[in-house]
Amino acid sequence: MNERIAVIMRSMNEQPHTRRALEGLFEQQAGGFELYNVDSGSTDGTLEVITEFNPDRLTRIRPEEYVPGRVLNRMIAQVEAPIIVLLNADAVPMSDQWLERLVAPIREGRADATMSVQVPRADALFIVAYDYARAYDPRNIKADNQDFFSAVACAFDRRLWERTPFREEGYAEDLAWAHTCRNEGARFELVTDSVVEHSHDYTLKQLYRKKYRHGVTFVHIYGAVPRPFRQLFQCKRELARDLLYAIRSLRITTIPYNIAYRVVIHWAMYCGLRDGQKGKV
Repeated sequence: MNERIAVIMRSMNEQPHTRRALEGLFEQQAGGFELYNVDSGSTDGTLEVITEFNPDRLTRIRPEEYVPGRVLNRMIAQVEAPIIVLLNADAVPMSDQWLERLVAPIREGRADATMSVQVPRADALFIVAYDYARAYDPRNIKADNQDFFSAVACAFDRRLWERTPFREEGYAEDLAWAHTCRNEGARFELVTDSVVEHSHDYTLKQLYRKKYRHGVTFVHIYGAVPRPFRQLFQCKRELARDLLYAIRSLRITTIPYNIAYRVVIHWAMYCGLRDGQKGKV
């Protein structure tokens, strides 16, 4: 008998993707799931769409109350299902078997936690689409980043969360959680045939803020320290890689933005590591 599933969906101004995400969820072949929504002050119509689909299991919080790990812990504590699924309100399942495939390794005892592949939206910026393709290549995850994990579309055994709740301070809560769980022996799996559409074309200011927070959090997760020359070397290496890819793809006009995008990422990470180490944030 299939175990019950609780799907927890977070939202904050996710239009125009929310309706597609909810329609995709309710078209899933895997039955027996209950949806729980938490919205942190949407003003763009997201809340109205959610209310249309799920009026009875909707939690509303103020924007200033939203701390990712804290919200996830509170929502999970309210449900009793043995399998927890997280799906952001702007992540669109790409097939009606997305959920069934995502939870199968957990039900079969092969994994304690799983995550979906994320593919960029059709109108995503060139460099953003390139980063998503690289991030979700299983070869890169195995070789370069054992701690890579995204809570945008994932599933896990509730007992894993009971042993290791999400970190309630700061951001990158999914990376911190995965790092701790793996160190305790938990098995994680990227489910390559469970796919969602999800990507963000951040402004450079938004990108800086996101990566700065990651830098601060990495100090706490890994004990990372700022190494300016190493950061500069990595930036130069990735700029060269981006340049070659743009030339091969005949997307020469994207090169100026690609450079700005990559430089902002590395500068923000360095600043976050520096300030996190000094205890400024």
